[in-house]
Amino acid sequence: MALPIFYLLVVVLGMLSMGFQMLASHLLNPHYGSTIVEWVWLISTFLAAFSTGSVLGGWISNLAPARRGRLQIAVAAIGVASLAVTAFRSKVMLDWIELRFIPEVSQMNDQGSAGMNTAVFISCMGLFFVPVTALSSFGPQCVGWLAARGMPPGKASGVVYGVSTVGNIAGVMLTVFALIPNFRVSHLLFGWLAVAAISLAGLIVLMRQTTKAT
Repeated sequence: MALPIFYLLVVVLGMLSMGFQMLASHLLNPHYGSTIVEWVWLISTFLAAFSTGSVLGGWISNLAPARRGRLQIAVAAIGVASLAVTAFRSKVMLDWIELRFIPEVSQMNDQGSAGMNTAVFISCMGLFFVPVTALSSFGPQCVGWLAARGMPPGKASGVVYGVSTVGNIAGVMLTVFALIPNFRVSHLLFGWLAVAAISLAGLIVLMRQTTKAT
């Protein structure tokens, strides 16, 4: 029974990660428009978070069980807290950043372009980098969990990232074609927060119970 739940949670985390990128673009659009500048910083932020999370998760997965469990809880808590900041305070933060770094239209020049880059960069890093890093850190740990149960490491890596990518695709499609057209982005962010908290808690409990059993 543990494996089906495990794979379901991996799919859900994959959906949350890439679906969040679609939500992020709609969150930024009213402030910066759907420009190439926005997408460059948004994609770069998510890729940087995926990379950082993978390194962090790989390090955590090699720790002793007791310390690993404590760090899993800490990283999950940070991820959920940062998602809460995005859900509850993103509008206030984006309004402040926009007013601080982007000049009036009548003053737009090369400095205005630099201000746009700065504003979008700060917005992306402040709102999206930490939660995506936290979610991504559980990928390598899932690989380690399967490997500890006897699956060859190479196969475990392929299975986890293959299943996670299915979640990525489903997250993009579901978010763009079903959720965003029918719900406010602010409401969807609260949904992301709740699902992330439940999924991360379930994954941590599953990993800890299996570790104790073995």
